[in-house]
Amino acid sequence: MKTEDIENQDEQKWKSVNQLLSRAGSHLNILEEEIDVEVQHQYMNLLEHLIKSGDFKTLREDAIIHAQDLFDEAVDDERKKTLLILLSMVDDVSIYRSIESFQKQDTPIKPWATIALQQSRMLIQSNLLDESTVFVSTGLGGHDTLLRYFCVYIANEGVTLQPFQWDIVKKETELVVTKSQGEIEQFEHFEKYVTFILLLPIEANLKEIFNSIIDECNTYGNFLSENIIITNVKKLSIEEIEDFLETKSPPKYKSRPF
Repeated sequence: MKTEDIENQDEQKWKSVNQLLSRAGSHLNILEEEIDVEVQHQYMNLLEHLIKSGDFKTLREDAIIHAQDLFDEAVDDERKKTLLILLSMVDDVSIYRSIESFQKQDTPIKPWATIALQQSRMLIQSNLLDESTVFVSTGLGGHDTLLRYFCVYIANEGVTLQPFQWDIVKKETELVVTKSQGEIEQFEHFEKYVTFILLLPIEANLKEIFNSIIDECNTYGNFLSENIIITNVKKLSIEEIEDFLETKSPPKYKSRPF
């Protein structure tokens, strides 16, 4: 299959997901905190395992009885992970408060508690409003109905970025992102690239947004590569970025919510 065909299929899949999320509107529930995607997968896999165990209701009732075990240092973290998942599926404000109190503590499983808290909040809200909600989670999280992205703009070969070019990049990005109802959270500049952490609407057309930014910047001297890095999985370290630059020209890398 041609690369173009694969890209078209990916775009069509994303359009279908985007239509679903757009219909959800105010019923979207975006995980705001930055949580490793692998942890999120582990959480969902354990949840699925517990549901398929055939006795989920009994397990949930037992978890309610032992909710305070979350605060017992003698109880191991694996047991607490299971408790968090089971308790997050209980429509009870007092249980929500217990999860919330545990989530505020600095523990090795704080990310699990954060996901559980979001799930619990979503369940209670859905039942109060008698309306279903859509849960969206990514590695970098988001805010309200905005998703967080880490982006790297790369200088063209042989170009060392100058202060005036950093200013151009920041200004043009601010204009386009603001027009798209998004926000800039962080901007850093280096000799061979610049990085942004951006918040963009979940329905944003990333291809159009970033093509527009790069094209506009390059009217001032063609100093940026058309290849950029865009991800909502994690913030890349300087070492990871420079590894990209040294080993290959990075493709446009777009990660979507799951």
